[in-house]
Amino acid sequence: MFAKKNLVAVAALLAVAGAAQAQSSVKLYGMIDAGVASVEAAHAKGDKARTTQVTSGTMMTSYIGFAGVEDLGGGLKAEFALESFLAADTGKTVPNMNSSTSGFWGRGSWVGLSGGFGRVALGQYDNPLFTSGYTYNPFGSSMVASPTMRHFYSGGDFAALGVDTGWVNSVTYESPTLSGFQGIAQYAAKESTVSGSKNSYAVAGSYNAGPFSAMLTYAKDGKVMGSTAYLADQKVWNLGTSYDFGVVKAFAQYTDVKTTATQASAVDYKSKIWQLGASVPVTEKASVMVSFGQNKFRDRAETESSKDEVFSIGYDYVLSKRTDVYAAFINNRQSANTGNDASGQTYAVGIKHNF
Repeated sequence: MFAKKNLVAVAALLAVAGAAQAQSSVKLYGMIDAGVASVEAAHAKGDKARTTQVTSGTMMTSYIGFAGVEDLGGGLKAEFALESFLAADTGKTVPNMNSSTSGFWGRGSWVGLSGGFGRVALGQYDNPLFTSGYTYNPFGSSMVASPTMRHFYSGGDFAALGVDTGWVNSVTYESPTLSGFQGIAQYAAKESTVSGSKNSYAVAGSYNAGPFSAMLTYAKDGKVMGSTAYLADQKVWNLGTSYDFGVVKAFAQYTDVKTTATQASAVDYKSKIWQLGASVPVTEKASVMVSFGQNKFRDRAETESSKDEVFSIGYDYVLSKRTDVYAAFINNRQSANTGNDASGQTYAVGIKHNF
């Protein structure tokens, strides 16, 4: 009799544990991208600029993450994510594009609630400009091969945005999708009493209907590149579209950036950025990607102007659901009204593995 009661108690405990496990979960995930590249930065004719490198993140920045969800009942869920960029070639963490004080969880660190109302997230969360940028070009979030990502974040003097891919100290709301429409609103607190510092916000709307997709984004941010203080006034409009014809998926983007500096070391400027691209499936496992983008940069007085052009072509072959190999060629040309022209070509091969 005693043994039977014990068995019943154990069964009840297992049932409760199983139910709790079904209501909440935590997962480890990530992606490793490593390869070999012959890298040549844009340079003046006659200068030596080519190096052979073992690389990480040519097609996508490698990262590791933890995420979890708990079912709170009534359709309400609690969620979190902690993600860190990493360099597969050195084992080091990779800092954010435009921040001089990136933390270990530089890719994302947020907690939120989701349900029929959508999602509310607090912490460091992807900004709509980044989401639109990687969605509407064939090379996704590649900081090496994507013209858009280079002109937004990683193109040195031609990186037009003064903020990172994810906004820190932010509150983000994502609406549910209704008839193909979704809205996003994001606010990032300046958390500073420094004169001239400003809060940041962004709003975006997307529409998806079968093969057609589009997203319109407006952002007003106050963070300048390489600074921890929000000390600028940058206004950004971005429109991204794509259409999948089956035999080819076409992409297009246009971005207008206007920056008014509020500190002596910064410069007033404006950029007009556009990109056209295509992804062509050549077999069930292989595809060819091609993209051309331009950033036309002018200072506010329009006394100086320069232009950065990036042409990329790539080949991707899927080995399994988790692994694919790739090859890419990137041509970068720069010109200015001062006559300082430069160019460079990069060749890369690599492997991506998701886990």
